[in-house]
Amino acid sequence: MRKGVPLADSFALMAVLVLLAACSSPAATPGASPAPQTSAAAPTIEPTLAPDAPCRDCWPLNGKPLKLGAVDKRALLVKIDNVPLARPHYGITQADMVFEILVEGFATRLAAVFHSQDPQTIGNIRSARLADRSLTPMVRGALVYSGTSAYEMPLIQGDAANGNYVNLSADYTSGYYRVTFRPGPYNMFTSAAAMRQAIAAHGADTPQQIPSWGFLAATDHAATIAGMAGATAATELTIPYREDISLVKYQYDPQTRTYARFQNNAGKAVRDVDAVNNQPIAAANVAIIHTEIWEVPEIVDAAGSHAHDMRLVGTGSAEVFRDGQRQDATWTRASDGVAFTFTNRQGDQIKFNPGQTWIHIIPTEWTVSSK
Repeated sequence: MRKGVPLADSFALMAVLVLLAACSSPAATPGASPAPQTSAAAPTIEPTLAPDAPCRDCWPLNGKPLKLGAVDKRALLVKIDNVPLARPHYGITQADMVFEILVEGFATRLAAVFHSQDPQTIGNIRSARLADRSLTPMVRGALVYSGTSAYEMPLIQGDAANGNYVNLSADYTSGYYRVTFRPGPYNMFTSAAAMRQAIAAHGADTPQQIPSWGFLAATDHAATIAGMAGATAATELTIPYREDISLVKYQYDPQTRTYARFQNNAGKAVRDVDAVNNQPIAAANVAIIHTEIWEVPEIVDAAGSHAHDMRLVGTGSAEVFRDGQRQDATWTRASDGVAFTFTNRQGDQIKFNPGQTWIHIIPTEWTVSSK
């Protein structure tokens, strides 16, 4: 003890030191193991996706993020008329994908597939065609249409009885209505909600696993990745449907990475706009399927024109337009229950950009021009 420090103060100082030691080093319990040493948790590192990585947790028919949507609900494959009197279409921008198919007189009809969005208004609804028997099971869908020929009706009914898809013909399904602002037969409309109620009434609202078409995860990427290596620049393309009423052109917008769609009316190109929301069609991808298409003698319209059937399984030539590029390709499809796959000359799969895809099924010998 230092000279000059009172004894009582010395005892007080010793007591403080003992107390501090007790607080910093807890007494060990006899027979207990030493307390484990802890360290700060390592930071979580998100894996870096490759530029051509496919999307995950996305809608299978448009590649957009799934979020809270019911991905296992049925898709609606809706037959929509496409002659000038049936335009503009209603609800078309909310479709995940749209097929354009030749019908009688070489006019075209649309098969719009609604899955990620359910429009309040869809129109106008027209009759089914033989190609729908192959496309509807591919999307695990319900076929929404206003009737069909006497030749095709029992075929569709047989498909539905076998569980290939749900048959929602307006001939015996509620939820369709006629509008007054268009003449018949271009005035039949419906809603996605009404068709989903009809699906439930059929007891067919069971979970579905819809095959994905293969979409890219990243929206900002080089134009030549994911099967587009060796593609050529193409910011305009023309599909040679009937020049008076059906010829289709697309123009690429590099700012939005989408394709504006134009259709001829009286020989003049008119941009396609959705009458529900006044939004123009802006396709993320355009795919062309070349295949054999033939007339069906059993189906003839009032003008004496025959309906068409077409081969939609197997393989054939194709073109894919994405990111302002044209890739000459091959399409492949093993059965009606799987999606189309597109590959380039090297055999690499071509992945699509997230968003709406337009698919055109045309005769093998037709040429799609682009520049």
